[in-house]
Amino acid sequence: MSARSSPDQPDRGPASDSLPQLSALERALRQALGSAPRDQVVKCIVSVLPAAVFVDESARLHGGKVRKVSVSMPEELAEAVRSRTGAGGFSRYVSEAVEREIRHDLLGDLISELEAEHGPVPQELLDEASREWPDYKAP
Repeated sequence: MSARSSPDQPDRGPASDSLPQLSALERALRQALGSAPRDQVVKCIVSVLPAAVFVDESARLHGGKVRKVSVSMPEELAEAVRSRTGAGGFSRYVSEAVEREIRHDLLGDLISELEAEHGPVPQELLDEASREWPDYKAP
């Protein structure tokens, strides 16, 4: 918090003044935190947020430098990649696949940390989130 902020009025910076939706969201969160245990509110929020909120899809894991490595893979898999990428795209295709897998692992780590701190998300919240998914089909 800055010197001008207080627990009731956190420093939100100039960008928040132009976003009334955030003010409404902040009021709703404060109301929820005032009427329910913090852990319950956090679990509800986390259960409905898309993974992209926690893992910035636009951020690259590498800094631009590359290193040539040797990777062994089944012949059929190598041919499938080559047929999709042509002669020049093999390394990029494999690098992007590995990057996606690392992001997936990091998301799993985050979920584990949140569950260790706050407990598992209640099944009723998972069911509610599933029903909100665009391709949900009732059992």
